[in-house]
Amino acid sequence: MNENNGGRRWKTPGALHSAWLRLERALNGATTSAYNPFYYLGAIGIFFLWVIMGTGVYIFLFYDITARGAYDSVQYLTVNQWYFGGVMRSLHRYASDGLVIVMFMHAARCFMLDRYKHYRWLAWVTGVVIMWAIVAGGIFGYWMVWDERARVAASLAAKMIENLPIFGLPLSLNFARVENLTDQLFYIVLFIHFSSMFFLFILLLVHLARTTKSIINPPRLVVYGLAFALIALSFIKPATSGPPADLKTLPASVSFDWFFMFIFPALKDLSPRGLWGFIVVITGVIGIVPWLTREKRKPAVSLTLPNCTGCELCLLDCPYSAIQMRPRTDRLPYPVEPVISAARCASCGLCVGACDYSALNLPDLPEAPVKADIKRLSAELKAAPGGAAPGGAAPGGAAPGGAKVMVFACAKGAWIGNNAPASNELKGMPWARVVALPCIGMLQPSMLAIPFEEGVDGVYVAGCREGDCHYRRGNVWFTGRLAGARPPVVKRSIDRARVKTVWLSAAEAGQFASELKAFQSGLKRRDS
Repeated sequence: MNENNGGRRWKTPGALHSAWLRLERALNGATTSAYNPFYYLGAIGIFFLWVIMGTGVYIFLFYDITARGAYDSVQYLTVNQWYFGGVMRSLHRYASDGLVIVMFMHAARCFMLDRYKHYRWLAWVTGVVIMWAIVAGGIFGYWMVWDERARVAASLAAKMIENLPIFGLPLSLNFARVENLTDQLFYIVLFIHFSSMFFLFILLLVHLARTTKSIINPPRLVVYGLAFALIALSFIKPATSGPPADLKTLPASVSFDWFFMFIFPALKDLSPRGLWGFIVVITGVIGIVPWLTREKRKPAVSLTLPNCTGCELCLLDCPYSAIQMRPRTDRLPYPVEPVISAARCASCGLCVGACDYSALNLPDLPEAPVKADIKRLSAELKAAPGGAAPGGAAPGGAAPGGAKVMVFACAKGAWIGNNAPASNELKGMPWARVVALPCIGMLQPSMLAIPFEEGVDGVYVAGCREGDCHYRRGNVWFTGRLAGARPPVVKRSIDRARVKTVWLSAAEAGQFASELKAFQSGLKRRDS
């Protein structure tokens, strides 16, 4: 269902979206939103990459790049140097597994929460490439151990690789006879394994290219928790090798790693070429998901250049690098002016919230009509029934003297669950009116001041969970303006006790309502 509020039609979250948010809400109860790992899946993946790189360098110092010495050198680290080398190997292994887990969770979260379309397409497509780069790097990493499991993985991978048109002689011949296995093969495998890490970091740069102020480091407490878990797991269940690979015998049953070898069981039913075709089709379908599920895009922000002072606040606040600055093209005495990339614009309104001069506007949600709506609703509130009187309920359950509250809500947040269809009212709350904005970061200080100027008792501001703003930092920017730490700042004359901020997801409509009622009740007691 869509709600028409404030000039736009806001989309109500679907079942999967709501289910995922309820899962995150449950985890917030244990970790708080400041440390919820779901909000930092990408950053956690980068943390695992650093662990993999650091431990990989140490393992390489002792690794023998030969067919005969590879297994023994890994065993030396695992057994003879168990106190450090064995831990390094285990950390390398479990960080790799953790990377695969958070990679798929990150992709699933972006899909469930609708964070992959339009201006985010580049991050999604490069994420698909990153997924296969991680899997390929892990498979070649298994070769280097050269135990029986590595031999099976190498044989299956060789069948796949030799069906690519770039190879001449079958690669699997290297594993047919002992004399065919050369040191050169191990040099090639080592090079591919190491270069995959280099390739990954290049892909990550592209992955984050359109995102400003990317979070690449999880909170310290999350890092400490992950590090403790990895180290504890390394001692409780150390990574070990199987029997050494023996090309003279058929492989017995070996343990299977579903983290990196999940594609190989398909070879039972498909030929290598058939499996390649399946991988290409599935990858292509996943890669074009941002275009398969697109709805009509909101119009990009527009610029009224004569109003622009070149302050660059819009550039600082834009979450997706949709605004750049260039030398001034008119004759006004300002050094620069913004240039807007419509392809990158999220139509979130963050730049509108940063602009104090009406230079930027969302075409479908212009600043002037929004302010007119706020003024109209403020006047409507003054005439509306209030909350229950302090001494008891008035006839009809409301008292004209009760406190009145203007609500500014993020369209992605919890207000939707309490909204009466096609209105600015909230169910069961005649003393409140709501103005929905695409992001709470669009709320200008001048918009916030209007209800107070019109005689409204309090303002209730509701945005996304801390660390999980749909447009990345809208709630952070607004909080800074309210505190007077980020321009444009909220007027000092506004009583902060009459402004309530809550950060909730769309799955927390109940808490939205209870917090709002408690705030209104507190205002009522102040005035009684």
